[in-house]
Amino acid sequence: MLRCILAYATFPGIIAHEFGHAWACRRLGIFVHKVCYLRLGNPMGYVLHEPAEHSFQHIMVAVAPFFVSTFLALSGSLAACWIARSQISPELRDAATLTALWLSFSWALHAFPSGGDADSLWKDVGNPGVTLPGKLLLIPAVGVIRMVQVGSRFWLDILFALAVVAMPPTMLLVFTPQ
Repeated sequence: MLRCILAYATFPGIIAHEFGHAWACRRLGIFVHKVCYLRLGNPMGYVLHEPAEHSFQHIMVAVAPFFVSTFLALSGSLAACWIARSQISPELRDAATLTALWLSFSWALHAFPSGGDADSLWKDVGNPGVTLPGKLLLIPAVGVIRMVQVGSRFWLDILFALAVVAMPPTMLLVFTPQ
């Protein structure tokens, strides 16, 4: 129940996650049939696309949200730092800073590939058309995604999101001359 509430409260992360899949498909030349960025239900979003020609492409589509969402989260946190140090009115500055931090946390929280992503990759392992090198790429990718899912049961995704949000302000404190 708490996970469901958290997912709905951080819906921009779901949108970014699905955008990452769709963006990777389009960049890799994989035709996208339909994108649902956000909906009520499980899954909360999805991308329907043609099968990838190569295992590497399929892995890239599955893990693209990690890179896209992490980039967005770091950018959002950096924007929050910039806004917090700006000269705009305190009321507007505080609201904008909190909004940027919420967006940053939301994006980072949903960065990890989902169980559906792992399931999709695992189906390729059993596909007779996938070569041995392809299977040797797919199996560790599925293993890493499954380990991250287990970690998320112990709030690894929340710890990751907090770390990503905290990184830019920490770096600015450490490397900004006094």
